[in-house]
Formats: sequence, structure tokens, C-alpha cells
Amino acid sequence: MNKLLNHDTLNINLSVADDQHIENISLKKREEHGVLYIDFAVQAKKAITLPVTVLQVHLPFEDIHSCWTPGITGNPVSIRNKGICEWQYGFDSQICKLAPVGCFYSLTGQNKLTVALSDASEPVKMHIGAYEEERVARIQFRLFDSPSEERTSYHATLRLDLNNKPYHQAITQIAEWFEAKDEHSCMSVPEAALEPVYSTWYSFHQNLQQQEIEDQCRLAHEVGCKTIILDDGWQTDDNNRGYRFCGDWQVSQRRFPDMKAHVQRVQELGMKYMVWLSVPFIGKGCEVWDQFKDNLLFYSTKNDAGVFDPRYPKVRMYLIDTYSRMVSDYGLDGLKLDFIDEFDMNNAEGKALVPDSERDTESLHLAVHRLLSDVRRTLEDINPGILIEFRQKYIGPKIRQYGNIFRVHDCPNDSIMNRMSIMDLRMLSGNTAVHSDMFIWSPEERVESASLHFINTLFSVPQISPDMKELSEEHLAMTRHWLGFWKQHRNLLLNGKLKSSAPEMQYPIIESQLGDQKIVTLHGPVVAELFNSGENQVTLVNGALSDSLYIKVPETSTVKAAVFDCLGLETSNKTLTLECGLNEVSLPESGYIVMTR
Repeated sequence: MNKLLNHDTLNINLSVADDQHIENISLKKREEHGVLYIDFAVQAKKAITLPVTVLQVHLPFEDIHSCWTPGITGNPVSIRNKGICEWQYGFDSQICKLAPVGCFYSLTGQNKLTVALSDASEPVKMHIGAYEEERVARIQFRLFDSPSEERTSYHATLRLDLNNKPYHQAITQIAEWFEAKDEHSCMSVPEAALEPVYSTWYSFHQNLQQQEIEDQCRLAHEVGCKTIILDDGWQTDDNNRGYRFCGDWQVSQRRFPDMKAHVQRVQELGMKYMVWLSVPFIGKGCEVWDQFKDNLLFYSTKNDAGVFDPRYPKVRMYLIDTYSRMVSDYGLDGLKLDFIDEFDMNNAEGKALVPDSERDTESLHLAVHRLLSDVRRTLEDINPGILIEFRQKYIGPKIRQYGNIFRVHDCPNDSIMNRMSIMDLRMLSGNTAVHSDMFIWSPEERVESASLHFINTLFSVPQISPDMKELSEEHLAMTRHWLGFWKQHRNLLLNGKLKSSAPEMQYPIIESQLGDQKIVTLHGPVVAELFNSGENQVTLVNGALSDSLYIKVPETSTVKAAVFDCLGLETSNKTLTLECGLNEVSLPESGYIVMTR
């Protein structure tokens, strides 16, 4: 069964693979404020598991040069890939994985078509790229390709923005559209979610000790960190980096002989305390293995652990009770809930593929929704300002209901990946706090190079993860300066009008403007256009590790120019004449210049 609909240059097709029990399918279009909406529906004769349904949009390749997606696409598979992928490459979206969103744009950064599916919960396989057989650009959404609940109907809306506007504006408006929908109630973002974080992971991994963590917190607080995330290792004496001992979630007495008092001492420093937990993993080495070994989606030999099946009420109740116990018993301020993207029917095996009366739903995404909504409600009852962190790629419009911190996926020592992933997150995350991946650098690194980690993450809440005891006085001064710089400009960096250029080049120019103030970071031999949008003061940050940057101004003007190095020391203060057009501005590596008209 097929339905076709045309709109200008767009061809839209809705098809159902097996229409034996399907009564009707429909496609209707409407326009609001220059945006096209396609309302589509599938109606069954009785309650059934709906057959595979495919919604496709074809359009000509006219001034389309690149493609933005929130996910991992392409060949080779890479989150850095913003290219136009071949037809066989795409990504999965569901309640705990990415978002059903994509954007075709031109080399000048103008939107050509930005698309989003209203249902950010239902599992969908999405492709956006080239369809060579018909020599067109194609967007495809493939629904009901994995087990789901029985129902008599399904309806959703496809949002298609063809307006000529900057690509980042089109994507941001998608986030606003999701947020405005009644069914989405975003979790509030307390002030603590917007403070710099010290994470134990990259320096200590599972080698955690109570006194050592307190020492690290004292030093981290002195340079500006206001939260600690205690990562993997607190729950086991094992140091082998696996998940064999995840599931009991009891504090290792050898590592933390008095966890409650330890947490309180850190909080008395002025820091919030968050603890890592792996949501889906239950290892064979934990005491509750026998209790839940028949309630798994699958077993992973790689992780040496099973993955819980949250379709069982007993599984959800156990996890909720575990998290509330942790927060209550130890006075925690928040939880880092990890790996929820492992809840995936694509990996399900054995018993998980057969209906079971002990489950209260056969739909995995509904079960995950119930789990996460109950976790949020239970923890907010204990602490209304609770912090909950989720990590890319289990982020998206729906998941904003259950967490208030979205962190970049793991990219140790890769400041460029951190920058790119931050920008991907910022455009789709509204006011949810976007955090950098916790970064680390070598103690032998020169401060100008180490500063790039801070510069590349300026437009997020920074998380750092060095061994504070290994840092030299110069590195401590550098860290203190950049966290102070970030705190001084936090409102401008996080709440200003954000603009980014060239995703296909990893966003080499980023700017944020609030009122008449603007901060611009340059990350290569590119040209920044300044004093063209009403700003009177511009802070230009050198993220290119060069001794000069290029700027372009619309008219000749005189500015006061204060130049600072990467330690925040002023190296010059003078009057500077900027000629109409192109100018070369000298400044230290990883330094910055503040220009005031």
C-alpha cells in the first residue's frame, strides 16, 4: 500500500510492506510560517504489531553540498562525518539514542532542507543522503522494524523547513519545535548543572581511593571546579575495566571505608557530589545475577555482562530502588547514568525475542520511558535539584525529560572532536546543560597547547580530568585562568545567540553574542567577520595555535585593544585601527584580544 504526495520539488511517499491487516494510510500537508508539515497515519483493522512502514522524501541536488546529522553515519563510520552519505548508510534513532533530525545545506552554510520526525521515542532507522539510482537527495524513515506493542493506529508529523536561512538556525528551531510540543516536559536545569566539573575517569579509571579523591577535590575546587563525578570503580575492588561486577552497586569498603562521611567532606569544600552507575549492565560476578539472569535483552561477552530487559517491572523497580538508595544513603547531589543506549532490540537474543507474560509491555522504548520517568520522579522527590547526566549518543529531544546534563561522548585528548560534538549538542539541546567530555592533557605539554582543550570547549560547561597533583604551577595557573575566564563570560557563552560555521570542517569559527558583546573563537586559518551585528566589544580567542588571526570588518574604525596570553596575563594595551575589509591581528598562541569600540 502506497501514498504519494508532491510539493514543489519534493516527492513524498508513504508505503507499508504488508498491508494485509491495514485499513488505510494517509498523507496530508499543511504550511505554518513558511514551514511544511506532513501529517501521516497508518490505520489497522484490529490491534496488531504494525508492519514495516517507510516514509521517504526525494528532492533534487540543487546547491546541496553537505549534510548535518546528530549521529554516526558514513563509510568509514565516524561522528565527524558531515558528508553526503550513500544510500546504505544511516543511523538508528529512538528514545535513548540520537534524534530523527537531519539538514541538507550549502557550502555557504544556508539551509536547503531541514527535516525532523515528531516522534522522537519510537525506534526508527533514518537515512539522509544520496540516492544514486534516481540521482536525487533522499530522506528515509523506516518504522516498526523491531518488536513493538500492538495497536490499531499510528500517526506522526514530518517537519520540512525549506527556508533560506543559516543551517544552525534551522536546526535550533527544530529543538524549539520539539520543546513546544505538549508531550515534552524538559527537566529543569539547576545552577549546579552549569558549574565546572572534575571527573575522576581519565586519570584514575577504576583505581579509586577515598583519601586520594578528597585530595583531588581540594585542588580542583581551588582552580574553579564546583562538582565532582566519581566514575567507575567505587563499586568494585576489580581494576580490569570490565562490567563483570556491575549490578549490586554496593560501595567497596576497601576503596571507600566511610562513603557517607567522605561525600560530606567534599561537599563541605563547596562541591556537589555525583556518582557514576551503569544502568543496563549486570555482570555474572555480582550477587544479584541469579535473580535477574532470565530478565536480559542479551549477554555481551565484550563487556562480560548482560543487559537488563526493562520490559520486566521487577527490573525497573530494582534499578529505581538502587538509585534512590544511593542518593538517600550517601547524600548525593546527582548521578551519571551511563550506557542507556545499550537498551536496543537490534541486539536482543533468545528469550527477549519471545513474548513473556511477566513483562508489562513488549515495547522496549515504552519500557525505557517508564524506567527513566520513574527514576526522575523518585529522585526529584528526594532532591528537587538532582543532577542527572546522560552521554552522547543517548541524547535527543525526548531524553531532555529525564536528564539535565548532556555530555559529549568519550574523546580523550581530542580537543577537536570535543569542539565538534559540543556544537552538535548545543544546536539540539535547548537549555539543557551541555558539558564537554572530561578532558586531560600531558603534564609535559606546553601551556599554549594544553590551553586548546579549554578553548575548544568554551561554549559548553567544562569537565576536566587531570591528576591535579601532577600539574605544574604553570599548568595550575593556566587551568585556573581558563576556568575563571569561562565563569566570567558564562552567560555570554551559554545564553548568547550562538552561530557556527562549516560543520564539514569541524566548526572552525564559533561565536556567541549577547547584547553588544560577542566572543569569537577561531580554530584555523579562517577569517572572522566582526563588528557587523551591533556588537561594541569583541573577545577574539586564538584557537589556531598561531601568532596572528584574520578578521574582516565592514568599515574603518578605531578600537581599544587589550591582548592577553593563555595564562591571562596582559601583554599589550593599545589603540588599534581596523581598516575596512581584511585585517591581520597579532596575538599570542592560545591567547585572546579584547577589542572595544
